[in-house]
Amino acid sequence: MQRKTSLFFIFLIATTLTLYRCANPVTPTGGPKDAEPPKVLACDPPNFAVNFKGNSFRIDFDEFINLKSPATEVFISPPLKKPLDPRLRGKSLLLKFEDSLVQNLTYSVTFGNAIADFTESNLLKGFNYVFSTGSYVDTLSLQGTLVNAFDHKPQKDAFVELYLNNNDTLPLDSLPLHVPPYYLTKTDATGYFIFNNLQDKRFKLVALFDQNGDLIFNQSTEKIAFSDSMVKPYYIVREKADTARKDSSTITPQKNSKSKAENPVLVRKADSTRKADSVKLAQSIYPSYPLFLFEETDSIQRVVKTNSPDEGIAVITFRFPAKNIRFVPLNFDSITPWHKVEYSGKKDSVILWITRPKTDSLIMKVLTDNDVVDTIMMDITKKRSQKKSDKKEKPAQLVITNLSKGSGLNQFKNKLLLSFSYPLIRWDFSGILLIENKDTLHPKIAFSDSLKRKIEIQNKWLEETAYKIIIPDSVFYGINDISHDSVTIDFRTRAERDFGNLILSMNIDKRPGQYIIQLLDEKEAMLFEERVISQSEKIHFNFMTPGKYKIKAIHDRNNNRRWDTGNYKKNLQPETVLYLPKTVEIRANWDVEESWD
Repeated sequence: MQRKTSLFFIFLIATTLTLYRCANPVTPTGGPKDAEPPKVLACDPPNFAVNFKGNSFRIDFDEFINLKSPATEVFISPPLKKPLDPRLRGKSLLLKFEDSLVQNLTYSVTFGNAIADFTESNLLKGFNYVFSTGSYVDTLSLQGTLVNAFDHKPQKDAFVELYLNNNDTLPLDSLPLHVPPYYLTKTDATGYFIFNNLQDKRFKLVALFDQNGDLIFNQSTEKIAFSDSMVKPYYIVREKADTARKDSSTITPQKNSKSKAENPVLVRKADSTRKADSVKLAQSIYPSYPLFLFEETDSIQRVVKTNSPDEGIAVITFRFPAKNIRFVPLNFDSITPWHKVEYSGKKDSVILWITRPKTDSLIMKVLTDNDVVDTIMMDITKKRSQKKSDKKEKPAQLVITNLSKGSGLNQFKNKLLLSFSYPLIRWDFSGILLIENKDTLHPKIAFSDSLKRKIEIQNKWLEETAYKIIIPDSVFYGINDISHDSVTIDFRTRAERDFGNLILSMNIDKRPGQYIIQLLDEKEAMLFEERVISQSEKIHFNFMTPGKYKIKAIHDRNNNRRWDTGNYKKNLQPETVLYLPKTVEIRANWDVEESWD
């Protein structure tokens, strides 16, 4: 009896727990997250329709969609005068033309990254709606890449344009300056572009970063690229659709195209993986037109920016390297010396060190030769902190910096240079000491620049040795009598085995001229060395820190030892930039040899 009672209570507790769990609501887990883009169910009129007569078309999707940035992502080629007007109607997209269409012409509406599903914003990429106002759809294509002319970085979201030589009043080369293009497309994230459904004609090819939405190169800050010669489209053979996988989004264009093509008709697929493979195949086996984007240099020198980083310092930045620049103050007499001038490495910035006492502002004319570039006004007093504090501000001090990177000195390649925050007006080298192991030396010291902002500590350096430089207080005085406290600088020399060497055999016989050869880090953030050659030769880059490097060559057409941009009106391409096809890896205590033709 007792056993039966125990079993009854166990059964009662289990039943209660089960009922409690059933009564306790749990958030449903739901199905897997939607990662698929919207699918096109139908188009009205159908995609690739011929004899198009209306002024609108509709696209039906399998779900609700959003339109993202339609003003920049949705466009028609050839362009119309009035912008397109896409509107959402439930699960459909309706697009209406405000302009009349040209007869017997193939149009392509590109949606870019505009179409996304409503819930998860999955993008339907690369969808185009194509139709013809004539009896056939043009089927030729043209592809290429757009990169920055100076560093070859891919340029995305740039317009690429084709022009026909069909204007009665303007020559072909002037069309990009005055009228919209005949065909239009955009580059993707890799800089790749492709035109489809083109006529069998020759075109002028141009790329443009348009800033005012008119698709015309008419702004001084717009960037442009162009092909030197006319381009001709060709027929790209696509992989035929797998009939077993064919669905409603597989579209076959009309077979009665009058474009002269001997290959089978194009077949487009909705499968994104197959589409990506098709693009890669087209890029590899069909002609591709490379374009190099550049910004023209304004020939008029201008002041871009002015600032005063500290008291008595004025920095003036120019649009391009400063030549024959003069500064004429207007708020004080300039008969007596009042400043020292220092140029940046590229000479596009000038630092004015003001030596005239009690000068708190500058009003001056900036001239090149006898032409006034600008008139500027600057406050050059010390910038006071806005925070309230009982402490008095410390007087300005002369800062001394070791220009060697880190605490090591590559004595095989570099000099030991110390830099001062202000040009010096007085100094005493006799008190400076150099500690080498346990020895105390009086090193040779010399200025390395005319402005007296850098000194070189000269010594016969030992390998893998710890050194210390001791500078007593008030040894150096900068302009306005700024001095310093005692300074100690520690550093260590390196061993020869710590470095590697690169021997680069340059062969320019096939492309003669003057070349600027640059040694860069892998990300091109730092320029280590630069050589100029005008004949085939071996270049030695010695005592290099181990790491990965890029080699860049600039074809210096005008022999001015710098890269020059292009000019569209003068039909002048930017100077050619080439890269060694591989990254060079330098290892410690190794010599690397590379050949470049």
